[in-house]
Amino acid sequence: MNRTATAALLSLLLASCYHSQEADLVVHNARIRSMDEAGTVYQAMAIRDGRIVELGPERQILNRYAAKETVDAAGQVVLPGFIDGHCHFFGYGLNKQKVDLTGTTRWNEVVDRTAAFAEAHPGNGWIIGRGWDQNDWPMQVLPDNALLNIRFPDRPVLLQRIDGHAAVVNQAAMDRVGLDPKKTIEGGLMMMKDGKPTGLLMDNAVAVFQTIFDEADEATKRKALLDAQADCFAVGLTMVCDAGLDVGTIELIRTMQREGSLKMRVYAMVADAPENLSHFEKSGPINDERLTVRSVKVYADGALGSRGALLKQPYSDQPDHHGLQLASRDHFLEVARWCKANGFQMNTHCIGDSANSLLLGVYGEVLGGTNDLRWRIEHAQVVSPGDRNAFATYSIIPSVQPTHATSDGPWAGKRLGPERETHAYAYDDLRKTMGLLALGTDFPVEGIDPLATFRAAVYRQDADGQPKDGYQPANALTAENALRGMTIWNAISTFTEKDLGSLEPGKHADFVLLNADPEAMERSGSRVRVMATYLGGERVY
Repeated sequence: MNRTATAALLSLLLASCYHSQEADLVVHNARIRSMDEAGTVYQAMAIRDGRIVELGPERQILNRYAAKETVDAAGQVVLPGFIDGHCHFFGYGLNKQKVDLTGTTRWNEVVDRTAAFAEAHPGNGWIIGRGWDQNDWPMQVLPDNALLNIRFPDRPVLLQRIDGHAAVVNQAAMDRVGLDPKKTIEGGLMMMKDGKPTGLLMDNAVAVFQTIFDEADEATKRKALLDAQADCFAVGLTMVCDAGLDVGTIELIRTMQREGSLKMRVYAMVADAPENLSHFEKSGPINDERLTVRSVKVYADGALGSRGALLKQPYSDQPDHHGLQLASRDHFLEVARWCKANGFQMNTHCIGDSANSLLLGVYGEVLGGTNDLRWRIEHAQVVSPGDRNAFATYSIIPSVQPTHATSDGPWAGKRLGPERETHAYAYDDLRKTMGLLALGTDFPVEGIDPLATFRAAVYRQDADGQPKDGYQPANALTAENALRGMTIWNAISTFTEKDLGSLEPGKHADFVLLNADPEAMERSGSRVRVMATYLGGERVY
């Protein structure tokens, strides 16, 4: 066959293949980091019915598919939609309707902001705020309610610390709920002075006020969920793992998703409460396209910042105090057995080394050995080296939040002492035990931006580039592992890896366009921005 005939045949073959298949969307002229097992990078992809049909070279995809919509990415980077492995999605939305106390530099400023909010929202209803952190103040002393009682003698006020594990309430708030200062609260503390409550509450003592949040009307809850969704899409999040929801909120999420108003994918951890477990024991797990419910969120201890984290040895800056254990070992065993019997994952908040040791032991007793149940330790902040092997022995996933390391770094050594601090926030050491990590932000405790997670994981620095050389840089993650922790490893930790976490044929077309590759980001992170977010092939930001 001569060259002319060959060329004619080739042209005929190409013409017969040209636009031979239909697609809803084609993205091309891109650097598509698939995050598949091989780390394949593509130039283009075709999407149909919300799922990826094919990825490949530029001309191959453009020639093969006739698309209703074509997006020229102009050389931008495409990554799988970010998944936040641990956050408080609903709580974040509710917080937008409260007094914002983040960034306050002293208690007087906290009270002044609260007063301004009260003036703008007159009445006799609750005033709720969140976000203060005494570690950011010159004296770093936990506050009391003396000033609140003067400024708000009749209106109840509840002001939560940034982590939610401590709060200050005024006398009117204590009177409103009938709080008895003589009553012992298991796993909680009510601070006293001269035999009288100071209004400072820790952990389960704060939970006494939970009915305030539960009593929010449906309109308030709907607005909270939609507000949170908008902010998540803007930073490239397409799925969130909400750490602790009741049945009512989960059902509202399901309703709004079916209505189409709530598009965000939600992995909901059921709050550890008898009524919630009873409900799901009867109904079983939920595995909808955008809602997964097959885990229980449990609290073992409090937070390090408020000295509620449970430590094996006393706090270095409070030698008579070990922190708080929020429930008995028998309770943890009971929940663990329930989870195993009902096909639910157990996800337990463990900050201190004693809490981690306790729950790793409980998990081991119930799990018995290696498995594919994917139970998780949430935070895993301070883990003694001798306890780390239990993660691999019992197939337990460490679920960590890198921005905690950079936020806590300036004062963590004071709480823990130099030797114990070296065992804290040891993310790469934890990764080595299981081969993966689930990464999240814990927003609103920390900021919502997953690129801040990347920066803290890789550079061990905060948004201001501090500390200059990174906080305990020996435990930094590689850029590749950080991105996997925000995508495919989070999908694995939520049993959704068949549909999410990487860009591969057959998976949901959840992806984010960035102006630059996070691996090339400056330590400040200022160069990399989310340009667009797609969920199921639909542009949502």
